[in-house]
Amino acid sequence: MRLAVHEFGEGDRTAAIVHGISGSGILWQDFAERLARRHRFRVLAVDLRGHGDSARAAHYRLRDFAADLLETLPPGLDLALGHSLGGRVLADAAASLAPRRAVYLDPAFDVDAGVAGRRLLAYRLTAPILARLLSLVDPAVPAPLRRRLRASTRRWDRGMALSVVRELDARRIPPAAPPVPSTVVRATRSNLLRPGYLAGLAEHGWDVREFRARHDLHLLAPEALLDALDDVLRAPLVVGARSGLGAR
Repeated sequence: MRLAVHEFGEGDRTAAIVHGISGSGILWQDFAERLARRHRFRVLAVDLRGHGDSARAAHYRLRDFAADLLETLPPGLDLALGHSLGGRVLADAAASLAPRRAVYLDPAFDVDAGVAGRRLLAYRLTAPILARLLSLVDPAVPAPLRRRLRASTRRWDRGMALSVVRELDARRIPPAAPPVPSTVVRATRSNLLRPGYLAGLAEHGWDVREFRARHDLHLLAPEALLDALDDVLRAPLVVGARSGLGAR
């Protein structure tokens, strides 16, 4: 499936962004515009199948999500960045997509569906109402972002939630050498990545970092997140020497 793509900036390097479950490419506007401005990137933010402006589908398997990326994104990317489910999908596509650098933000590499599955069942039923109510009263959420959050929640195919989480549990990514130079960032207020698992990634050559934020670390702190990744974004082929970076 060819995916809808939101484009930001006109730089001489090309970056792709893959959002998480229930999100969309337009949610990344604040981050993408800053990335384009600060590092001269042309940024392509996709809508995964069943999200945003992309079509709904009969199947939401990890291999389908990854195949869609390969069909949609151009070869020769300088940077590919994935968040949550988008990080997991990007990991499946990375060897074939072959970006010069991959960055994974709190990715769903090691999901325990025993807990997450039950949480997502409740989320599937209540999130659209809660997201609209909370976005209207939370003073920390700027008005344009509130509008984008409401739009993304409305256009997400919630029927995928349980099947996606169950597959994430059944097909966890074991620590191994990455196919391209890779940075993984754990959000400190998230439980998706265990310290022992991250240590295994580091042993296999991953650049492992932490960022003091909740799981959606790109939404309310885009500038601070860019600061924390500045060395990687300036030189995508060089693994940064720093770790434990953070803000907020």
